[in-house]
Formats: sequence, structure tokens, C-alpha cells
Amino acid sequence: MKKITVLFVCLCTSLSFSQMTMKKLDGTPINNGDIFTYSVLGDPNNITSTDPAYLGLKIYNSSASSINVKMKVISMTNADGTNLQFCIDPICVGTISVNSTYPSSGPSVVPANGQNGNFDHFVNSNAGDGINPVIYVLKFYMINTFGAEVGNSITITYKYDSTLSTTSFNDLKNTGIALKSTLVDSQIEFDATTSGRSELYDVNGRLVSSTRYTSGYNYVDVSNLNASVYIISFITDEGKKASLRIIKK
Repeated sequence: MKKITVLFVCLCTSLSFSQMTMKKLDGTPINNGDIFTYSVLGDPNNITSTDPAYLGLKIYNSSASSINVKMKVISMTNADGTNLQFCIDPICVGTISVNSTYPSSGPSVVPANGQNGNFDHFVNSNAGDGINPVIYVLKFYMINTFGAEVGNSITITYKYDSTLSTTSFNDLKNTGIALKSTLVDSQIEFDATTSGRSELYDVNGRLVSSTRYTSGYNYVDVSNLNASVYIISFITDEGKKASLRIIKK
């Protein structure tokens, strides 16, 4: 009996110290709380990793024993769980529901010191109401042999926002925004005729910053960001939206 007890304790201890990490297919780390935003819909008839709405997910296991992974749908906004594709080895589903877990029949097993390959992904083809963003909050977590959650978890947000397709300076003007320049060094400077919120996204659709602005002169500090292309989106308190590409030197 003592040996069985010791073995059980060791198993639980091993699972509790198992570490799950995630990356996109291009190697970009996926961190707990990350938001991935897309301005296009996936093609439901031809979903491939080259689809601009495709979020490929690689799950890594840094422990010396295999881990059991599941995904739970925490919430959905402006969506009914249809017109999408979610795959986690060994299954793919075209509909999901809040508080449901996947795979429903059993966990996805990631081998010791290994990864799950290139199979797992999430693609949205649901346009929602065509005005407001479609948002899915998904939690990836580990379970032990008894189905109880163990170790760390990673919760991400997949967001489809049609307003993020870049617009022109005339569209910015209609939202009351006068941008100083699209080539910036340490600050994105602009004048506004009303108050609202600015959101800055990187090329992977990850939300970099969200800042309130007021009528008059405003700026967004980007001094700590790497030189790259970003998208800044403006949303006025009246609901008007516009966005533009920014080049950080």
C-alpha cells in the first residue's frame, strides 16, 4: 500500500510541475492573455495555414512525462459558435459553445519534451453583425488522469474586427483624427476633434497598447517598440472607427 501511495504522490507531483508553453507556427510565443486580431474572415471551403485568418497553435511540453491538454471556451462575443474551425489533435470541430471543452471525448496528449505538431488551429469565418468585433476567449489547460486541472494554463483571445482593414487619411478625418505622420520614431502624434480610444496592433494582430485620447493634441508612446509595421485604430466615443498602417523607425 505504501508503494502505491508513493507512486500516486509522485505522479501528481510530476503533473503539477509540468510546464505547457505555446507558439504560433512561425515561432512567435503565445502568452497568457494575448489578443490576436484579424481583419479578414477565413475561407470555410479552403482552410489552410496560409489563410490570413488562420491562427496556428503549437503546444510544447517541457516535462519528462506526457501531458494531457484540453481547450475550454470561456466566452464568445457577437458570435454563436458556428462558421469556424477549431482543431486540437486528434479532432476538428466546426461549432463550439461556451463552457464546453475540446476534445470532448478525451484530452490531446503532448509527448514528453515534445510538441503537438502543426495540426492545431483556430479560424473564424463568422462576420457577426458586420459592425462589432467577433471575439472568442479560449483557455488551454492541462488535466491529470482524474480529469482535474493541473499546472499552468494559457488563455488567449481571437478577435475578428473588420474595421482594422486599413483606411485612408480621409477616413481618419471623418473620425476627427489628423495624424501627423505614418513614419514615427518614439511617438505617434495626432490631433483629435473628440475623445475616444486608440489601439495599436503589431503585424501578427497582437494588441500592443490601448490608450484613451481627448480632444486636442495627443500622442502614443512607441519608444519601447521594435522597428516594424504596426496598425493604429481609432474608435471615437460616438462609435466611429478608422485605422492606418504606421512604420516605427
